[in-house]
Amino acid sequence: MNIKKELEKSIPTSIKLSEDDKANIMAKLHQSHQPNYQWKPLMVSILAVFLIGISLLPTIQNVKDNIPPSASSMAIPDEQEESQLEDELAKKPPPTLTDEVKKQYYEQYLKIIEEAMALKSGLVIGVSPIDKFEDEYWITPEEFEQDVHSWIEQHLITERKMNKMMLINPEPVITDNDGSTTKKTYLYFPDLIRTIEVTGDFETQFSPSHNRQMFTSVQNISTKLVKTQSGEWKQTSFKTDLIDGGRAISIQIEGIYELNNAQSEKRFTIEFYCDENGNIS
Repeated sequence: MNIKKELEKSIPTSIKLSEDDKANIMAKLHQSHQPNYQWKPLMVSILAVFLIGISLLPTIQNVKDNIPPSASSMAIPDEQEESQLEDELAKKPPPTLTDEVKKQYYEQYLKIIEEAMALKSGLVIGVSPIDKFEDEYWITPEEFEQDVHSWIEQHLITERKMNKMMLINPEPVITDNDGSTTKKTYLYFPDLIRTIEVTGDFETQFSPSHNRQMFTSVQNISTKLVKTQSGEWKQTSFKTDLIDGGRAISIQIEGIYELNNAQSEKRFTIEFYCDENGNIS
């Protein structure tokens, strides 16, 4: 048997497809040839934007060239020119003062200093004689007052800082056999710290209403500079005040400290405390 001939006989001479079969075949052929990414439209869009940008460059340059130079300077001030103007004004010498104006200024200087020292006892602020004043020393009384208050503020900051530092480890309060009690405190003068011993005779009494000992009075308040420190201290006055219902006594003391013929007045406050058993600290 000839197999080849038998197969050729079995193959139909023509194949008839239905319309549905034709449609399915055409759909599959179209799907198999469609690309996964639509890159052609994207490339065309990018190329178009690029060409438009190139075409607009001459127009942008012409607009920029036609802007007047003064437009930007009118909109935004030249900071460098302003800085130079401020420097020139600062370097400009003050107007020449007449002798009469200088005298008026000097009198106001003295008044400002007097008022400042009255606010804080112990401050010593001096000013050179008027005939020793150089031209650059003269400033308006308002500026002079600002300088004085700035110096006082700095002095008080330093004073509090120094006193706080000295009181980190306070020395013990001592009560002698005669009943007097001594407590040390620290006074700050410009560039100096001095230790003052404050001594007093304190009276205490038991208070039934408080069920504890309380201060009743204090006598013979005295102060002195410790022997190891230079200078001299002279007490001029004191004032006492019972506080916290008698649990404490506040003492305000005034005096004069002298060193190398220079004197400084000083006013300070110190407090003594009484515990429930009558011990004083």
